[in-house]
Order: sequence, then structure tokens, then C-alpha cells
Amino acid sequence: MKNIDNRFQEYYKTDKYKGFCKLREHEFKLSGQIKMTFTNGEKEMFATGPFREATLERIFDKIDKYICNKSPKIS
Repeated sequence: MKNIDNRFQEYYKTDKYKGFCKLREHEFKLSGQIKMTFTNGEKEMFATGPFREATLERIFDKIDKYICNKSPKIS
């Protein structure tokens, strides 16, 4: 059985990932890169990659890091 990333499943089911949704997507023809911008209404994040899934993986990593750093630390 294939190992499927749960982040992709969440995004493709709801068109959102942890409260962030896709704002824009632009494909650069000459370089073959795709740029995506995601927002949650107050914060915008973008990533680029050679194809759609690679770009989504990079943006998901950024969102996870942002949420991890934003959450309060309990000592």
C-alpha cells in the first residue's frame, strides 16, 4: 500500500490546511516553477517548486513551522 502524506489528504478534501487556504498560484513558463501563496487572513506565506506537489509540500512545512512557533510554550 502506498504511503500517503496526511497533509495532502487534508488539503485535497477541504481546500484548506490548518486554517490556511490558497490565495494565488502562478506558473512561470520559462523556469518551469510554480509559485503558490497561502493565507489565513492575517498571515501570507509563499513557496515555489518545480511542480504542484513539491510546492504544496514546501508550503505545508512553512505552515507547520509557523504554527509550532506561534503556539504558547508550556514549562
